[in-house]
Amino acid sequence: MQWMSALRRWPTRIALALCGVVWAFGALRAPVIAGTPYNTWAGGPGGYLVMTQDAYRPLAEITLDVDGPEDLFIAPDGLMYIADTGNGRIVKLDDFAVVATYGEDVLESPTGVFVDADGKMTIADAGTDTIVILDGSGRLVTQFGRPSEPLFGKDREFLPRKVAVDARRNLYVISEGSVNGVVQLNAAGNFIGYFGANSSAMSLKMILQRLFLTEEQLDQFVKNEAASPSNLVIDHQSLLYTVTEGTSYTESIRKYTVSGKNIFPTTWGSTTFRDIHVDPVGLVVAVDQSGAIAEYDQNGRLLFVFGSGDEGGERLGTLTDPVAIDGAGERLYVLDKERNAVVVYETTAFAKKVHEGVRRYIEGYYAEAKPFFEEVLDFNGSFILSYQAIADAYFKAGDYPQALTAYRYAEDRRGYSQAFWELRNVVLQRTLTQALGGLAGLWVVTVVAGRLDRRQGWSKPWRERLRALQRFRLVDDFVFLFRFIKQPVDSFYYIKTGERGSLRFALLLYTWVLALRVLVVYATSFVFSPYSTLAYFRIEDEIVPALLIIALWNAANYLVSTISDGEGRVRDVIIGSAYSLFPYALFGLPIALVSNLLTQNEVFVFTFSTNLMWGWVGIMLFIMVKEIHNYTFSETIRNVLTTLFTMALFLLTGYILYVLFNQLYEFVYAIVQEVGLRV
Repeated sequence: MQWMSALRRWPTRIALALCGVVWAFGALRAPVIAGTPYNTWAGGPGGYLVMTQDAYRPLAEITLDVDGPEDLFIAPDGLMYIADTGNGRIVKLDDFAVVATYGEDVLESPTGVFVDADGKMTIADAGTDTIVILDGSGRLVTQFGRPSEPLFGKDREFLPRKVAVDARRNLYVISEGSVNGVVQLNAAGNFIGYFGANSSAMSLKMILQRLFLTEEQLDQFVKNEAASPSNLVIDHQSLLYTVTEGTSYTESIRKYTVSGKNIFPTTWGSTTFRDIHVDPVGLVVAVDQSGAIAEYDQNGRLLFVFGSGDEGGERLGTLTDPVAIDGAGERLYVLDKERNAVVVYETTAFAKKVHEGVRRYIEGYYAEAKPFFEEVLDFNGSFILSYQAIADAYFKAGDYPQALTAYRYAEDRRGYSQAFWELRNVVLQRTLTQALGGLAGLWVVTVVAGRLDRRQGWSKPWRERLRALQRFRLVDDFVFLFRFIKQPVDSFYYIKTGERGSLRFALLLYTWVLALRVLVVYATSFVFSPYSTLAYFRIEDEIVPALLIIALWNAANYLVSTISDGEGRVRDVIIGSAYSLFPYALFGLPIALVSNLLTQNEVFVFTFSTNLMWGWVGIMLFIMVKEIHNYTFSETIRNVLTTLFTMALFLLTGYILYVLFNQLYEFVYAIVQEVGLRV
């Protein structure tokens, strides 16, 4: 199969994706589109964007006889309406030819327009701060301003800038600066309520200010209010979408249910989205202030990012000041306010395949969508959504081994866990009886062999040989580990007196712990692994932090103990800390291996085992501090807390020194460059 061959080439494609040059040409013999003034990106492995083939190509740029337009709307009949803000009118175009103008005697500065199937125009007029409704011929139906209902708010201004109308003729208005959300009105202008308010985030600084400052002092600060939505659209299901400038990347686009809950979990966004368009099948397209255009499916999965701002070349497809976007069929229309123009983009063959696959996939026709995504992989082997759709198709068909592989490449832990659950059930049904019989037989053999050994003494020579090996110090230190597990208090006493333990074995134990950090990453199941793919795993990311923590703990604990009447030597602290890590050295790898037999339903088993292991390590370190330094219980607590604080100071000092030396290096390097230019 074509997609399986792409899977086998995955490591190579990952490397290419990281370099930003993933290009694969395959079975779809579409013409190569050259000359686009921008790159196109798609969602790839690890949540990164990877370069891909063009999804949209610029088709035309049409300059209009308008002045500073603020909005564009494609009516159900396919005609285009432009809010000609500077000329105070609405312009109607058919194939970019002006066929009518409306509202010259009513409007001052229209900034938003919505047209229904009957041709009725609902307009947000910033010049009069009113909503104006015109019929299909341009006659005034009604005009209203600030709602008079008390629930609207006594001190709230009504500054309508954008407007949309749902199937029940209710109006949704973006009022500039409205922190309560979108203003919802009925057709007569009566206030219904606020809808889709953004949430405000509080920093630690703001929280501390509210805890310690008085009301008079707080009034001097800028109030922490949620950002006001900047644009909106209503889809064919009457669900409201908003975009908000100045909010976080993951909340810049919101899709609201009838109860006002956001159900659009984007993983990539922009803080400066200007407008949004939703096509009849749920594909979402948003245009950014910079000229970038992002396309998502209706569940918030990123499909493409393309477009570019104009850097002076005035190339077709670049944007200067995009303020609105809409679409019809296979075309997108972006209104450029500064150029007084509409830029037209057309879907490429590659994007059509993606769209066809996405439409079927969203509707639940996984088997029908699968061939489209297999062809998409021939275009771009790093297109992550393709693996997701193919994995779901295999899962629905009951082909769990194939689904397991595809979910791994799709980086879908939940899907991987479900496929593994089903596959594990099949294996258990086939082999559980034999496995239980084998375990029972093994237990019987063990019991019988043990009794015979006690009578005949077969293992005595081997035990004597093993005891003889303990004359070697490293072997004795290793055997001592197991006594240490059972009797840690006495064992630390032997370490302190020098009777057991050695620096050489402690260093070997530290080395094993560092190596284990890497082994655990590779051995842990994908379901519980911190890395979505091992292609992004760097060994130094695990070893360096662990080595730094070990070094800081030993140094800080010894230094603190020397000024707090501790009896332990440097040797004692190093050896005792190494032996305290033995629970991790003993159980870290087995827990990682067992995770490969678990699913997300048994996550408690994995997390509890891991936390128990680290808790055990913490207890061993606490006992080590108490026994090595001969502290009381309260003195041990004080020493441990002081040690942790000292470690934090070491890190802070190191960071400050790094910043200072980095600035010194840049200063010296700048002088050298300056001298080189003048010589």
